[in-house]
This record gives sequence, C-alpha cells and structure tokens, in this order.
Amino acid sequence: MDRASQATSCFAAAIGRVTSILAIPYGYTVTLGAAALLAVARMGAPSEVEVLCFVVGAVLGFVLPATIGCRHLAGEIPMRVPWPVVFNLFPIAAALAVIALPTHLLGKGSSYFACSFVATAVYVCCVAAVVRIRDRIHRRASE
Repeated sequence: MDRASQATSCFAAAIGRVTSILAIPYGYTVTLGAAALLAVARMGAPSEVEVLCFVVGAVLGFVLPATIGCRHLAGEIPMRVPWPVVFNLFPIAAALAVIALPTHLLGKGSSYFACSFVATAVYVCCVAAVVRIRDRIHRRASE
C-alpha cells in the first residue's frame, strides 16, 4: 500500500472512530434541538418558567429510562454501540412524536415539558431497541 492510500485509510479509520463515539450524543443533540424548535414554532417563545419546564421534561425523559436500565449499565461509559447507530435516524422518529403531541390541549408550560420529555424518551428507546436487536442477533449467531 502506498503512502497516500495508507494515509487515506488511517484518516478513514479515524473518522469511523470519531463518528462511532459521537453517534449517540450527536443524535440526541439533533433530537432535543428539533424538539425545542418545534415547540417554539407551535407555541411561541417560552417564558423563563417554560424553559425550565422544557429542561425538566428532558431530564425526566432521560432519567426514567435510565432508572429502568441502571442495573445493566456498562462499567465504562461511553459503551461500544452497534454500528447501525452511526446511521442515526432516530431524531426523525423523535421529531415525529413531538409533532404528534396535542399541544393545543395542554397548557404552554406542560407542552414544553411534554415536547422535551417525549423527544428524549423516544430517542433513548430507539437507540435501546437497536442495541437489543443487535444483542439478540449476536446471541443467536453464537449458539
């Protein structure tokens, strides 16, 4: 392999490593950003209290699923994730879930809470589903 090919291969490997490390945080950043923008587009600019409602919703949307899985946490974080997670389309599912919320039936503060909670919980569950499917496939292959 010539030097140029080797350098390209090494750079490609570095890109693969970086994208695998960033896959989950990147997807969550896009998810929460979309939830915030959708909430503002639907309900207008939030007050300081409504921003706090949005933050609390996001935190609880993460903490509740984390509580379910806390006994199974990896010893080191970030843990290795299945390669399909790099093709992170889950923010789209989370945004669709936020769009489906009947915010007109909720108050503005409750809607900001619901938008961030739903976006976070949907994102966590989507990534967990891919990890679970991968684990089942690997378990069957090793039997």
